[in-house]
Amino acid sequence: MGLENGVERVVIVGAGPAGIACAWRLAQLGLEPLLLEKETFPRDKVCGDALSGKVLSLLRKLGGEPLLADLLQQPFVYPVEHLDFISGKGRRVRLSFPPRHGYPQGCVAPRYAFDTWLLSHLPAGVRLRSSFELRKVERRGQIWYLTSTTGELVKTYFVVGADGVSSRIAPIVWDYHRLSRPIVYPAVRGYLEGKPPESLELYFRKPYLPGYLWRFPAGKHQLNVGVGLPTSALKNARLSLRAHLREIFPQLHSVQGHGIPVSLENRPLTTPGCALIGDAAGLADPLTGEGIGNALLSGIRLAEALAKVPFGDWPLADWEALYTKPLYNELRRELRITRFFHRIAQKEARVEAILSFLSRFSYATKPLLRWYGVKG
Repeated sequence: MGLENGVERVVIVGAGPAGIACAWRLAQLGLEPLLLEKETFPRDKVCGDALSGKVLSLLRKLGGEPLLADLLQQPFVYPVEHLDFISGKGRRVRLSFPPRHGYPQGCVAPRYAFDTWLLSHLPAGVRLRSSFELRKVERRGQIWYLTSTTGELVKTYFVVGADGVSSRIAPIVWDYHRLSRPIVYPAVRGYLEGKPPESLELYFRKPYLPGYLWRFPAGKHQLNVGVGLPTSALKNARLSLRAHLREIFPQLHSVQGHGIPVSLENRPLTTPGCALIGDAAGLADPLTGEGIGNALLSGIRLAEALAKVPFGDWPLADWEALYTKPLYNELRRELRITRFFHRIAQKEARVEAILSFLSRFSYATKPLLRWYGVKG
């Protein structure tokens, strides 16, 4: 396959953490991707705003110690050292991740600030085109034609779906493999002024199970609070999430809804000339809903898979074998335990039992800490 004038090698749709990580790693490996984003920066994304040890570790791998140090000195970053799981009866299990080598192993950062900061550090070779809202995607031969709502046309040999839970690229992959759409938990998030908790708090109790309510610090004088749960639980409880959250927290503001694409099964993530990463791939943690870690990881691993194959061989490459299977193998132990806990969390009595066990045998929490990127 040869290059044609005006045709990009790789176009990434979506400039969130997954798309930025993929573009970053491609540039490091000698490819020069085009990054498309429907909005202009800074722009907000509905999120719990937590950055796990896994996120910080992957940022270090992308940009080295200077990048991590730069992030942690930003005024919008607020370090945290604990994650608490809390049952309906008030039982609390704490996972602690103290600073290591002078750096925190967890923090919170609002997405509008974090994404903008991350974008500002992209290496040379990555081109960003903002305000490109995708309207139509079609493939003719080996070339993808991406048309915006304003009629702008971009052509590429390989398209990467990094456009989140409402991805325009993901249905191409699901339809190609004749799969139903992945499970997405409806969620609502808002902010609250006041003294924040000292930890990231997840409340596993009725009527949210197997979802949860969260209370996270969002700085010295603010909290990020929200709730996410399966559609079935939402219908059974006859809840309006926005009204429910405002009933609990009357002073809540900046309330917005979003979806959490929890990873409950391994799914194909590619078609010829196309791949999914991050939330578009449905890779959010089934236990905590955290998605930025796997967004960064999947973006990096796809870039490395693309760079392994000579450009002329791309049409014949088995991207499932090169990207999807190694990614799930890397996440295998982490997803096994988080999916297990997700199944347990279907029933309140099981939640009480597992938290009781973890509170008595703290060694059992070490695998969770390790898979969230925490080091002893």
